Amino acid sequence: MNLDYLGQQCPKILKQRCWAHKTRNILDKVRKRDWEIVKKTLRRIPYAKNRREATKAYWAFADKWRSHYPNAVKCLETDIEDLLTFFHIKEDRLWSKIRTTNAIERAFREVRRRTRPIGVFTNRESVERIVFAVFHYLNVNWENNPLNEFTHKD
Repeated sequence: MNLDYLGQQCPKILKQRCWAHKTRNILDKVRKRDWEIVKKTLRRIPYAKNRREATKAYWAFADKWRSHYPNAVKCLETDIEDLLTFFHIKEDRLWSKIRTTNAIERAFREVRRRTRPIGVFTNRESVERIVFAVFHYLNVNWENNPLNEFTHKD
């Protein structure tokens, strides 16, 4: 779904960009020999204890690397607000689960696992049935076995 469309339909929903993907995008703009040190300074941002510390870590990262890797800093700069959205969630124990798209990607991995052996589908409806079945199964499983952190139950 187009995020602009989602923003128009649900304007109060906060958008969270994935730190794992953003980190990869940033490292693509850095010489391999500097990956470890850049990654180390970059990780201080999402692993900060609060948004204020994350913002300080962002500025430290930008100041340190802007002259060496301006494109890497620009890559981070364009999405920094959407990358820090998870700090709006009061329960910091959830941060590790929502600052990346790992849960979503696991679902798509399951779709690939089920569809790859088939190879060729006879029509669009046949692939849609399989995709629906996989997501339906995951939804039912999630409903029956929710992560306690994501429920309102005590």
